[in-house]
Amino acid sequence: CPHMKRNTLEKLYLCMKHELPEIHLEDWIIRDGVKSIDRMLEISAKAGL
Repeated sequence: CPHMKRNTLEKLYLCMKHELPEIHLEDWIIRDGVKSIDRMLEISAKAGL
């Protein structure tokens, strides 16, 4: 992803420290995202990772 180059450790630190920028998501987006992450973790666990 070409935009990943924009991320730096300093920017990550400042984001975590000041909790900015704030992002608001619809509940359905959060639910679908959690389902995807849970599936990835389940696959990783089955693979012994």
